Amino acid sequence: MIVRVVARLLRIFFGPRNDSRITMAPTGRGCCGCALPPRRRITAGLVIFFVAIVISFTIFGSDMPRLPREDEMEEHIAEMQSHLMYLESMYRNRQEDILALQAKVSGRNFTRIRGTFGRQDKETPVPPHITALIKNLNGTRAATGLKTKSLTTLQAPVAYRLLPHLMNDVNSLKPAYHMKSSRLYTEYVIGIPTVKRDKESYLLICLTHLVGGLTEADEKNILMIVFVGETDLEYVINTAHQIESMFPKQVASGLIEVMSPSASYYPDLDAIPLSLGDSQKRVKWRTKQNLDAIYLMSYAQSKGTFYLMLEDDVIARKNYMQDVKKFTAATTVTTPKWFILSFCNVGGIGKLFRSSDLVHFIYYMELFYGNMPIDWLIESFLADRICSMDKSSEHCGKSKLQIRPRYKTPLFQHIGLYSSLKGKIQKVKDPSYGTLPAHYAHDNPPLRAIHSNIMEHADHTAKRAYEGHTFFWGVKPKKGDVLEFWFEKPTEISSFLFRSSNFLHPFDKFYESVVEVLPVAFGSNFTMVHSFDEFGLADGELKRSMGPFSAIRIRVNKDSPYWVLLSEIEVKTFDKKSTS
Repeated sequence: MIVRVVARLLRIFFGPRNDSRITMAPTGRGCCGCALPPRRRITAGLVIFFVAIVISFTIFGSDMPRLPREDEMEEHIAEMQSHLMYLESMYRNRQEDILALQAKVSGRNFTRIRGTFGRQDKETPVPPHITALIKNLNGTRAATGLKTKSLTTLQAPVAYRLLPHLMNDVNSLKPAYHMKSSRLYTEYVIGIPTVKRDKESYLLICLTHLVGGLTEADEKNILMIVFVGETDLEYVINTAHQIESMFPKQVASGLIEVMSPSASYYPDLDAIPLSLGDSQKRVKWRTKQNLDAIYLMSYAQSKGTFYLMLEDDVIARKNYMQDVKKFTAATTVTTPKWFILSFCNVGGIGKLFRSSDLVHFIYYMELFYGNMPIDWLIESFLADRICSMDKSSEHCGKSKLQIRPRYKTPLFQHIGLYSSLKGKIQKVKDPSYGTLPAHYAHDNPPLRAIHSNIMEHADHTAKRAYEGHTFFWGVKPKKGDVLEFWFEKPTEISSFLFRSSNFLHPFDKFYESVVEVLPVAFGSNFTMVHSFDEFGLADGELKRSMGPFSAIRIRVNKDSPYWVLLSEIEVKTFDKKSTS
């Protein structure tokens, strides 16, 4: 067994490698070999020496009646190889730093990956209300996240060439906020992107499950990075403070850190070309989601050996991290060329990367971030990596399993009903999360009348829905049908929201329908102000100069094969905001 272990180590460190820094040895006697650089020879020698000592101690100094199992030894060796691959990737990063420094000293205008552009970074000004907020949090870790002089600019591979808008601001890759962890290196990094959601935030529930599923040993060797993909600093700081308040021990120990990007990191999302037949709203959402993932991965790749990709609306099985570690170790032995390990079958949740491999996927995302959602990008990347053009899709699917092994049962599950894409309702929901609301009530302005030619079902009337008692449910609306809400007196509307369908009836929404208002000055002529999107949502703001209004209504422009359901009606005024 010892011979086999040593032979495996020799193959790992001295076998042929596809490394441009390995030069071919002289072949004067008709043979060729690989001359490893001194750094790799020294590292390999130290590892072999260390393993030999461990094996010798096991054989001669232990009272164990038998040797450790061979598969356990191989798992340890594979784990060491993964760590060495991570260290090698960090060595390449330091080489980039040296090249940048050399170019700076020599006076060349060297464009660094880190974004210095040969001139000193400017300090981003902080608005007064944010300064006041920070002072109120004085003495907390959350208050330290805005020390702009200590914020480290993100390292993102060839970011400026693939994302040229970043060159518009020297601080585009520097975080706007960063509540740093004290940990410089961990074995596993867990990335958790989060944004403002339409109705509910699941972040604290998600963190509770993730932290609760760790052993005491796990907590010392894991880093959770919460990436807040928002440019509203007040929201970001409050989120960090909530996390610190709920998980003080974990924040103090360095288990959890929070960061948020600069506003200039994002391009003009309205200018992203439409693709896949998606609406502009969906294209903007998925593009920003990809950009958030790029930023988070680019930062996380230097923080640990492995990177686990999650979302902010998941829960985890008990002791999930132990299952992740065991499966990773075992798979690295049986399938050493794996690229992604999948611990959940839903979207981009529960996908594990080697940090040393992560840079390849970051490159890919930077190339195609505007073309497709992240789960499709993962599938496309794997197909480009291993599938052959002359083979069938079935063969491609089997080939992907060679580099994307799946764990036997999902370790993570969605709990979020409301997607980060406004209006979209998730179909996957954990039953233990609680009862789901079928409608939402608001304190809307009083009405004098409601007119509708959509047949109402039972007690699900438009009047009771407007008053917040239930949802409105009508029988298949026809073209030209309207649902009109006439105010008791002329009303200045600041904003409105009509949400059709709910989790019980996801298809019962307004299709090809619009929202119209009737200004008092217009007599009987309604004006169209918004249309329902693909998710059955219509929400918008109105200028004070347009009002006051006599009525607001929904008009159907096409016959619908489904019933229609309004689960939320919200009308806000300038003088009084509605409350939920």
